[in-house]
Amino acid sequence: MRRAASLWERFWFEPQPTSSLAIFRIVIGGIAFAWALTLIPDFSVFFSSRGVEPIPPMHTPLGIWGVLNSFPAFGVAIVLFGALIVASLSLLVGYRTRLASIVVFVAVLSFEHRAPSIWNSGDGLLRIACFFLMLAPAGESLSVDRWRRMPERFWEFPARSPWALRLVQIQVSVVYLSAVWLKLHGPDWVHGTAVSYAMRLQDFQRFPLPSVLAHSLLFSTIVTYLTLAIELMIGVLVWNRGARPLVLALGVILHTTIGLNLRLGFFGEVMLATYVAFLSPEWAKAGILAVRDRLRVFRLHMRARALRPARSLPRLTPSERAQASLHREERCSSHTRIEEHQPGATSGECPPSGRRRGGVVTPPRPES
Repeated sequence: MRRAASLWERFWFEPQPTSSLAIFRIVIGGIAFAWALTLIPDFSVFFSSRGVEPIPPMHTPLGIWGVLNSFPAFGVAIVLFGALIVASLSLLVGYRTRLASIVVFVAVLSFEHRAPSIWNSGDGLLRIACFFLMLAPAGESLSVDRWRRMPERFWEFPARSPWALRLVQIQVSVVYLSAVWLKLHGPDWVHGTAVSYAMRLQDFQRFPLPSVLAHSLLFSTIVTYLTLAIELMIGVLVWNRGARPLVLALGVILHTTIGLNLRLGFFGEVMLATYVAFLSPEWAKAGILAVRDRLRVFRLHMRARALRPARSLPRLTPSERAQASLHREERCSSHTRIEEHQPGATSGECPPSGRRRGGVVTPPRPES
């Protein structure tokens, strides 16, 4: 019993470097900013009184709330959108991180609850990731907040309790295991035809598969069962440190392949971002410092190039020098003959007159 309590305490609260959390904050901040930008083309269609949902849902389940549910005016939506843009950028760079994460979460939640019919599972997953990030000490490292507090120790990663990242890890496992459970209760996944249907949804296609694959029952069966197997392995084996790199690599391949074929919003991007929660803090720290050192070398190289004097003309080989000298002698000989008939017509490249002996121009004899 005491051992179980010790393991529980270690899992949730044993301090670890915040390097992984810093990367997670940066990635989620960037995704939230990109998510906000995608709302711009259809903003009035989604959130105005003349849009697809002129008013917020009237009968919502208990616990469903949002700023736009209480204040549905279009002007409020515009102000909230501006706050989302600013807060997501602040979250990205780590400025006023706690406040920025709260604003991002409230804004994403409010937009999703204002018009629930236009979103998909990727939007909901982004909202959950923002919620977990709001609870974490996300500004402790690699942030403007860190720079303002201790600029001389900016590249250090103080240890903090990882319980918020643990929630993200559990969420990843729950997403995959629940997906497998639900799919096994659907006939298309059980019979191996689900992928074939998905690959032929033209409204969602980004880069469609060749027709021979999209209509192949054998290909559909193999990919359908392979997808179930990968999702099941990620949900279970991601907790095994030895198998974790392999199953996460399979997850990257799975979501990249899906993203290339289907337009599914930000689901793939957010799922890949949650993989950062499983990144070892030591590896994350080593990677961040390696990038820092490379940037420093690049900056020093560019500064040296800016201060370096202009390059002189390239040196000629002996044969090239001899050939250039021969051409010059020929030009000067031609100019000498011209000067004999037209004094003063020579080029400044050659002496005004004289004879050449062994490549040396001798001055003319004085006139008597």
